[in-house]
Amino acid sequence: MQRFLFVRHGQSQANADGIIADAHSPLTEAGIAQARKTAQEVRQFNVTAIACSPYLRAQQTAETIAGELGIGIAHITIINELRERGLGVLENKRREHEGTWYFVDDESEGIEQRIDLLTRMTECVGVIARLGENQSVLVVGHAISGFYLLQAAAKKSSLDAFDSPSQISNADYVEVNC
Repeated sequence: MQRFLFVRHGQSQANADGIIADAHSPLTEAGIAQARKTAQEVRQFNVTAIACSPYLRAQQTAETIAGELGIGIAHITIINELRERGLGVLENKRREHEGTWYFVDDESEGIEQRIDLLTRMTECVGVIARLGENQSVLVVGHAISGFYLLQAAAKKSSLDAFDSPSQISNADYVEVNC
């Protein structure tokens, strides 16, 4: 069994503004401070490699943590599949629903289907496992796709078998066994 750390990105400008982020929302100053604090908290895990989503806020979080841990940016692997759930026409608009709606809706136009997201996150678990064969890996991602990543790591292959939707706070981390 392998283990990795999953970190949700620090507070983004979209988070602060109550907007559904697209790929380009940067971290706020608070988000950078959160990432620095998280780096100190995960230091005990002797992280040697970092993987992250291609989205700006995840990359900035990964780079901040890497800098605090003395890991060169060259040791950050961008995994395209770690990107957040595609929310289509809702992106760059105000949040209008309660939080868990974004985890379970499959009816709204342009939203990435949950089964497709689970398939994508299952592929990510395989990539992360290979990356972590000889390294201690920290993975920086997002709230919704991160939840699906955790379900995939727990080998839940059916949406019906999922835990209740939950969201990791900005820059919080969990240990994941896969």
